Amino acid sequence: MVAPACLASNVVPVTTKEVLNLMFSATVSLLLITAMAFTSGQTPQEPAAVPKPQLPTGVVIRGCLTGSKLTHIEPGDPSLTLPDRLRVTSIKVIRSQVKALDGHQVELVGLLRGIPGQETGLLVAESDKGKVYFGGGDPNLGQDLASARAEPPTIHVNTIKDVAPACIAQQPKSKS
Repeated sequence: MVAPACLASNVVPVTTKEVLNLMFSATVSLLLITAMAFTSGQTPQEPAAVPKPQLPTGVVIRGCLTGSKLTHIEPGDPSLTLPDRLRVTSIKVIRSQVKALDGHQVELVGLLRGIPGQETGLLVAESDKGKVYFGGGDPNLGQDLASARAEPPTIHVNTIKDVAPACIAQQPKSKS
């Protein structure tokens, strides 16, 4: 029987079972809303694309390393016009490799400096449409873009690879 005081104050008596059912329903609803919020922000993951191998930045040149000079030069790109000798510069780690490979046939990847028409500068961006370089300069575009200092023909090496333990003497070019 319900107490007369509850009827007068419009208070409905609630049993413990009803309170537990209400709390259970609220908890389940809260968990469902939270789970939906976390899963709606995630997009289905696509398989990771296989990265294409990076091409070496700069020019590839083979030759005989004598001290810090490269002789008997064979450029990887036949359209390059290079002098008979190139001075080799690099960062300190590669410099120790240059010293260790003295007298070896090597393959160098790097940037050319002090060679008219071959200054490329630093590659900033590359796409299938073109390349953007910082530095270098083309004297045809004006004197302010030409190389400011007369530098000896140099390759600044990014990568060095030992091809042979001894230099192979290059045959003299025959005049045809």
